[in-house]
Amino acid sequence: YVGYTIGITQWRTKFRKDMNRLNNEASGKISDSLLNYETVKYFNNERHEGETYESTLSKYQTSALQAQSSLALLNFGQSAIFTVGLTTIMYLTAKDVMAGNATIGDLVLVNGLLFQLSVPLNFIGGVYREVQQAFVDMEAMFGLRDTKPAIVDPPNAVEY
Repeated sequence: YVGYTIGITQWRTKFRKDMNRLNNEASGKISDSLLNYETVKYFNNERHEGETYESTLSKYQTSALQAQSSLALLNFGQSAIFTVGLTTIMYLTAKDVMAGNATIGDLVLVNGLLFQLSVPLNFIGGVYREVQQAFVDMEAMFGLRDTKPAIVDPPNAVEY
């Protein structure tokens, strides 16, 4: 369960990075188009700007769909692993009950114990996934912070 969660979450990271990059790209294109509205209008470039934005937005939607689909795969796999484990343990306990080595109370105990275990496992898996996504988002933020400006004041510039 843990190995599957870590493996799929690591694999999903690239989708989240692509989604962030494309979201920033789409936001930049729309901001540039709106800020330079007069220039776009003057050169009759509305169609080109619209098509460029549409293309970027389409790529973003594809990336977001991949991120959601991979999340569904993660959730499905986690549920399948837990269900197979629960079914196997219940089968083995039922065999012990039939052989007289365990009681019906033991079967109920095992069932309740495993369901009690599922809640923390789901919680830990969700926290791990959210922490990974936060790191990806922070990486984008630090990349923005480390961007060097194209125009820099000289050290002896006078402030007004």
